[in-house]
Amino acid sequence: MSLMKVYNIKCPLCGTVNKNLYLEETDGWMECEHCRQAVLVLSADGVPHKRVPVYTPHQLMLRFGAAH
Repeated sequence: MSLMKVYNIKCPLCGTVNKNLYLEETDGWMECEHCRQAVLVLSADGVPHKRVPVYTPHQLMLRFGAAH
């Protein structure tokens, strides 16, 4: 018999911490106890696996140079 890990995940919509979730059982889906919305959890710690950088137009110009 394998033990399933439980997770405490903060809802990205309302901020409520949902405790003792079995994410493996639901393929990563949870329903928030407070706002009742169904949410796909991207990772066990609530942080996406891959961070995507966000740049302002000024930062893009500095980083990649002005297009001619």
